[in-house]
Amino acid sequence: PQSPEEWTVCSRCEAYRPPRAHHCRVCHRCVRRMDHHCPWINNCVGELNQKYFIQFLFYAGLASAYAAGLVLVAWLGPAGGDGAENRVQTAHCIVLLLESLLFGAFVTVVFYDQVVSIITDEPAVPEQLRGQGLKEAKRPQGCRAKLALLQGVFGSGCVLAWLFPCSCGTPAGPAYAPLPACDV
Repeated sequence: PQSPEEWTVCSRCEAYRPPRAHHCRVCHRCVRRMDHHCPWINNCVGELNQKYFIQFLFYAGLASAYAAGLVLVAWLGPAGGDGAENRVQTAHCIVLLLESLLFGAFVTVVFYDQVVSIITDEPAVPEQLRGQGLKEAKRPQGCRAKLALLQGVFGSGCVLAWLFPCSCGTPAGPAYAPLPACDV
């Protein structure tokens, strides 16, 4: 049997693909540690952009909470005008509040799923479906191992710096096993 750290040949694009890579049927290319193809960013979420996708989710959730707060302040604040105008404003506020809360809940669930996939070292849904994920015995255990997995995505800098969309303290890049020697 092959070890999970060996290069393979993709059956779809017929190119060498690095360990833990998956072929995206939308992008038509292999992506290392692919999590999913995201229609929001029109790209695959993988090893090189997962940090930025998680930051996007964090700030979208924060903006949703801010919007819900603004709607609540407008709704519960001092009301002026006649009764008919207040009913329209109340209905409008209820719709906006529900929209921001539902969107915020969705973004929070996706954010949570991304963080859990990092700390369990199972980023690729396709790997799980095919049963090619890391074996339980090989998975890192404990808080230090989880922190190391998070640092692998966000960089080794300060934890607060993980929230900023800059590349300071990010990993140098993917570390691949050597390409197998073969005739081309």
